Amino acid sequence: MSGLNGDIRITTVKSNEKIEPTSSMDLGSGSDIESYDPNRYSGERSSLDRASDTVLCEIVRTKSVHDDSKTPVEYEIPRSRFDRRAKMVLVVQCAFTGFFSSIAGAIYYPVLNVIEGQFHINEEQVNITVVVYFLFQGVAPSIMGGLADSLGRRPVVLTSIVLYFCACIGLARSQNYGQIVGLRCLQAAGISPVIAVNSGIMGDVTTKPERGGYVGYVAGFQVIGSALGALIGALLANRWGWRSIFWFLVIGSGVCLICSIIILTETKRTIVGNGSIRPKSLANKAPILMVPYVQRLLHLNNPDYESLEPQVKVNLLAPWDIIKNPKMSILLYVAGMQFAMWSTHQTALSTALASKYNMSVIDIGLCYLPTGLCTMTSVVAIGRWLNWIYAKKFNKYNLWREAERSRLLEENNHNEAKVKQIMDNDPAYTFNLFKARLGMSFITLVLSSAGFIAFGWCLEVKAPLPAVLVCSGFASLFSNCILTMSTTIIVDLYPSKSSTATGCLNLYRCLISALFIGCLSRMVQAMGYGGVFTLIGGVNCASSFLIIYLIRQGSQIVMTRRREEDASAALLTNDEEKHMDELDE
Repeated sequence: MSGLNGDIRITTVKSNEKIEPTSSMDLGSGSDIESYDPNRYSGERSSLDRASDTVLCEIVRTKSVHDDSKTPVEYEIPRSRFDRRAKMVLVVQCAFTGFFSSIAGAIYYPVLNVIEGQFHINEEQVNITVVVYFLFQGVAPSIMGGLADSLGRRPVVLTSIVLYFCACIGLARSQNYGQIVGLRCLQAAGISPVIAVNSGIMGDVTTKPERGGYVGYVAGFQVIGSALGALIGALLANRWGWRSIFWFLVIGSGVCLICSIIILTETKRTIVGNGSIRPKSLANKAPILMVPYVQRLLHLNNPDYESLEPQVKVNLLAPWDIIKNPKMSILLYVAGMQFAMWSTHQTALSTALASKYNMSVIDIGLCYLPTGLCTMTSVVAIGRWLNWIYAKKFNKYNLWREAERSRLLEENNHNEAKVKQIMDNDPAYTFNLFKARLGMSFITLVLSSAGFIAFGWCLEVKAPLPAVLVCSGFASLFSNCILTMSTTIIVDLYPSKSSTATGCLNLYRCLISALFIGCLSRMVQAMGYGGVFTLIGGVNCASSFLIIYLIRQGSQIVMTRRREEDASAALLTNDEEKHMDELDE
């Protein structure tokens, strides 16, 4: 390649079209440009959708190269060089690491009573080991998420797994209650950031129309830990004692660490662009990048430097910039309340089955299956639904907006500049991302709250076990939908800070969970399981009405975020141009 230049071109792509290259090109071994499928190679116009886009319409950079005849030709640079299969590999990898985050909590529930007897502590004290886990699970991602947005995804994931691995070894060899509490803190602080980083990875390599599905896949596989964790914990504890559950986590996380070292590629766009740029730091380099097939797939021998985004500085206060936004705090609070109710139900199920139904550890583990399986089903299904509803609403919006644009042109003597100004500054003409993502959330929140209230009263009156498990499964079927919805919309709104933003969601849900679980024992003594879940369910149901407010304000929120992103981009323009000049030299 003897020359390299970049410019901006607007290209409208319909869902059934392919973009053909302008001419044949010889870019070296494995780098020939094929016809482009928009479902595979689609980039985003900016962090938020512009009004004139279609579902797969994007602003793309073009790259000028010289072929053998020295004639400059141009081809479009895709947002991501990861094809569908490569994205699914990332999904599996993210899910594998996320599995050990979700299972660390669930695998512990069946042995709460065993720990209580082993260390001669009461129910309130054993609940503290759950509370501290949630506290550090909430705080750690807020810090590590910011590091992942600046230093890269790979170093943070590897560090998290190493800390988790060491903590599990310590837990397996704990000799007193204090060691259990301290190491549970380290265990949570180690592994919890991977959930936020996983969302960042999906945001790096996906576009809005497909993002809901991939986030749903990752969340679905991750939640297998919650689905099967209690059963696995019960089986292990029943056969080899409570320490075996931590040895299981040691072995599993060790395998996960080896796999991550080998195949987890860096995806942070400030480091690798659309995946075609080789990372400079050893910590960001994966051995799999040495495989010729991977080099051809990601175009490592012909990198798209134009896809490189401006470097993000380390900012430990970045979560505060998101939390201080009142409307975002409302979304985080509603999602956090829902997760807190689900987590409180998980803890109550273990203690109630042991105290009220006199069940063994293995039987308690089996009783978590309906909860886990229903949760797994819901998060996968809601991800697919988010993709479908987004495409449907966005297509409908574009048809309406084009009609409005024509009307405004007629009313303003075909003054395009004036019409553009009107439409850019009126939120009525901005796509309501909140309505597309959160449209069904109110229903799922109400149904879930009703299910948990029924669950509480089943425990209160010691109803037949099938009734308890049906209520638990029904409530869980709808409880985690809001988490997938809110995670997707957060990544949509904060693409450059997706790990930090998801860490904020983690902070809310874990801190509220810690509050409820820490008070659970005393609350049950004061008003029984029925009263506890009626109170929490009532608060959660009332909170769900805030979603209606967010949906009504959605267009205004999106327009404000778009302006914030544009302002940030303008400030970074000079740095980006300077960086590109250095690359060209």
